[in-house]
Parts: sequence; C-alpha cells; structure tokens
Amino acid sequence: MAKSEIVVENVWNFLDRNPCITRNMSCGLLNVRAPAKYLIKEEKIDAALDAVISAIRRYRIDINNEIFEKARKLILRTTAISTRSPLANISIVKDAEVQNVISQLFSIVNYNLGDVLRIIQGDESINIFVDEKNLDHIKRLIPKEKIIRIYTNLASIDIRIKLDAQRTPGVTAIIVNKLSINNINIIEFMSCIPESLWYVEEKDLVQNKPETNPPIVNTVSIITTELKRLIEGNEVEQSKG
Repeated sequence: MAKSEIVVENVWNFLDRNPCITRNMSCGLLNVRAPAKYLIKEEKIDAALDAVISAIRRYRIDINNEIFEKARKLILRTTAISTRSPLANISIVKDAEVQNVISQLFSIVNYNLGDVLRIIQGDESINIFVDEKNLDHIKRLIPKEKIIRIYTNLASIDIRIKLDAQRTPGVTAIIVNKLSINNINIIEFMSCIPESLWYVEEKDLVQNKPETNPPIVNTVSIITTELKRLIEGNEVEQSKG
C-alpha cells in the first residue's frame, strides 16, 4: 500500500471514530486545518499538512450529514416515551434443561397487571428481564448452577418510534450518543418495533449527577428534552409553511 493510501486510511479511520468532528465540519463550525493539525500531532500521522487536509476533504462528510438528518427527521415522529422500574436482569446458561424452565416463567407474570417478562437469547446464554417483585419466584425455578449473573435496580426506557426506524441508519446512534455524552451506561438494548427498550441503572433514571456540568436531572429528561426540542422546531417550520 502506498504511503498516500495509508494516510487516507488512517485519516478516515479517525473520522469514523469521531463523528462529532465530521458533524461540526459539515455545519461549518470547524475548518479542515484544525483537525488536520491534530491528526499530525496527536495521532502521529507521518504526512505533510496539505496531504492530511486533502484526505479529510475526500472523506464524504456530506453523506454522514444526510444520514443523521434523515434519522433526526424520523425521531421527530416519536409517539411516546415511558419508563419502568425497578427491574431485574437474569442471565442464564442456554441448554435443554433451561429450555424446559423458560415456559414456566409465564405462569409467574401477570400481563393483565402490567408485569414485565422480556426474553432474548444468544448462542450461549439467555437474558431475562422481569419486575424485581418477581425475581425470587423466577430464581426458584432456575437451577442455581445455570445462573450466570443477576443485575437488580435497573430501569427501562421505552421509546416508541415509527416503523421506518427499523430501516433507517442513525436513529439508534443518536439516542446512544445522547446517553453516552451524559455519562449514562446502557446495560442492555432490545427492539420490538415500534418500541425500542433501553435498560439503564435505576440511579441514572432518578438521581442527580452533581459531577456533571450542568447537573443532569434524569435520563428521561435528557431524551425527552431533546425530542421535544426537535418536535417543537418541526411544528414551527410547518406552521410557517
């Protein structure tokens, strides 16, 4: 591989890992020279400034901008956001014995009362989310040696988005970014269109975070504030039209 191709590859990999930079450039808030200088100094890219600038300009920033703009417009059509807590997560071994137990779990929960039972499976394990009030009942059904781990004090955020979200790149990324930049860890994520379910620690749902600046009220307010801002802005544009 020629040196020029290596420079382009390194620059593009860096931009892929740092979408905030490409977003700021696409909005005209950041010129090309500043990230080029940063790449040479901090990423140790062995190339002239003009070569790095050229590589940045060849990166399709406009395509990335179009992707997230389309996702943003879809989020405008969010219909509802709700939360639930306290929840528990049980990870268990996936085998024939456990398979026989799974069917018995449905006798514990009462959907008419709004009880939660959500199950997802991988190749080696099965993840179960339930209300904490039902945790002990479920633990009695599952052999102790089959339990990998148990998380308690969890909460779920249920975001209802239009069906198009399933085929639209960037929707999940926008929500993940909003949580991540506010130092909120996502324990688990699952989708059952039109719902997308985000599992976080309950303390992140309800407790202030004084170490952040400005303080965060709660997880839901972070998402709903952003969505409301987008929705209200859309309504203003429509009224003007």
